Amino acid sequence: MKIGTPGPVWRNRIRLAAPWISLAMGLWSAFFVVRRYEQARRVAWLLGAAWVVLGLLALVRAAIPDDRKWKGKVDFGLVWIAQSASQEILFFVVPFWIRSTTWTSRNAPFTAALLLLCATVLVDPVYQWIVRDLRAAVVHKSLVQFTALAFLVPVFTGTHTLEALALAGALAGGIATTASRLGRPWVAIPTGIFLGAALATAAAPWIAPVPLRVEGGVFCSGVARRLPTDTLRSCPRGRELWAYTPVFAPAGLSDTLTQSWSRDGRELARVHLPLSGGRAEGYRTWSSSALAGSRPGEVSLETSLGSGQIVGRMTIPVL
Repeated sequence: MKIGTPGPVWRNRIRLAAPWISLAMGLWSAFFVVRRYEQARRVAWLLGAAWVVLGLLALVRAAIPDDRKWKGKVDFGLVWIAQSASQEILFFVVPFWIRSTTWTSRNAPFTAALLLLCATVLVDPVYQWIVRDLRAAVVHKSLVQFTALAFLVPVFTGTHTLEALALAGALAGGIATTASRLGRPWVAIPTGIFLGAALATAAAPWIAPVPLRVEGGVFCSGVARRLPTDTLRSCPRGRELWAYTPVFAPAGLSDTLTQSWSRDGRELARVHLPLSGGRAEGYRTWSSSALAGSRPGEVSLETSLGSGQIVGRMTIPVL
């Protein structure tokens, strides 16, 4: 090979270096970038920009004859940009999923699956194995899109969490069928939208209500001036027990909370409370139960939405 002439050696070096560059970017984003709720627009722009770039590259690829060497380079660029965009999107959004997950509830497995999804875009051999198969690639990208959209939709629209999940599922399903370039798109795309919305709605009770979460909930002896009078680590038998549970929600979002009081796994009472988003410290809600503290045992309070999504769970021993 002549000096100064690009050849396969340099192309191979670039191909070998790209996964490590992508891994370094992902690790930097995961461990050194501070994510704030106010930065949600960043991931929205990233999501849109990634699809614009991928769409342009796909058009360029379709215009290049099969016998041109540029086709391989464009294919490599498509895969690398998709992988890097998936990394940035997931590592911005997943921390919010983690904060919204009640790890002792049924929504924990889905968030755990999202952590595995993050691993697939970090480990290059695994990602390359996924994108070799069209169906696996469509499922993978659909999950990435849904993870981002389920966070973005309530942030920007203030819709109820169930409606937000349905819309996020519909958008992810529609994008997936568009990207997969299936035959008869006028049938495939509406089908993808319908299936995405239906699956997201049906799975709602097993999905964390991102970005909603209980902010500093405590058991207490009472509430005065919308604040707990104290903090209890255990409750003496015969005392009325109070639970102070401020819930963070995006501005404009309104919903209904259900608080379920239980002792040793047996439900004692249900309380319905309004929820209105916008307060950084969380919308202040509380409820009480005299029956919960009437006997010794393990008392739990579960806060959930009308969709069945669990927002938080607290426990306290009654002595």
